[in-house]
Amino acid sequence: MTITTSAPAAASDPESPVTGDRASRRIHWKVIQRGLWIGKRDGEFAGMIESTTNGTFAAMTSLGEQLGNFGTVDAAKQSFAA
Repeated sequence: MTITTSAPAAASDPESPVTGDRASRRIHWKVIQRGLWIGKRDGEFAGMIESTTNGTFAAMTSLGEQLGNFGTVDAAKQSFAA
């Protein structure tokens, strides 16, 4: 007698390179006011970036975790991917 099983289901993690659609997990940024960007991922608040008085851009996650100060807005946005 031969027993066969189907392959295990792929991981349900949306970041998984096997099944996840990374494009849908991207953060979409919107300028709320001068010097303030709000990011949303899948419609949920993901974090914010704020320009500082010394010319850097401070990034903070949705949980209030400081990611650091960056020289450009793009560098601050990239800090969310790490």
